[in-house]
Amino acid sequence: MSINVPIEAVANQEFTITLEGSRYNLSIKQAIECMEIDIVRDDIVIVTGMRPVAGTPVIPYRYLERGNFLFLTENDDLPWWEKFGSTQSLLYLTIAEMEQARAA
Repeated sequence: MSINVPIEAVANQEFTITLEGSRYNLSIKQAIECMEIDIVRDDIVIVTGMRPVAGTPVIPYRYLERGNFLFLTENDDLPWWEKFGSTQSLLYLTIAEMEQARAA
């Protein structure tokens, strides 16, 4: 079951969350007219400056995954901080969920 990752309606935020035994440090920032995200897992940089798109896994490569993050937005809009927590959310998909999605 995917996990809803709590994000706030603020332009720049950084937080740590433990998921499936791994410690993730996420930094979500406004970058002009879009958002960008950095992900560090267990002190290893996974992505930096990634520009997220709705419905697309944030971690772009399978070999970097131990699960993945996905923004859900209304009308597949680009993620935008002012809508976080109302019409936009961030989900964590487990390894098993990612494998199921690829098999479908």
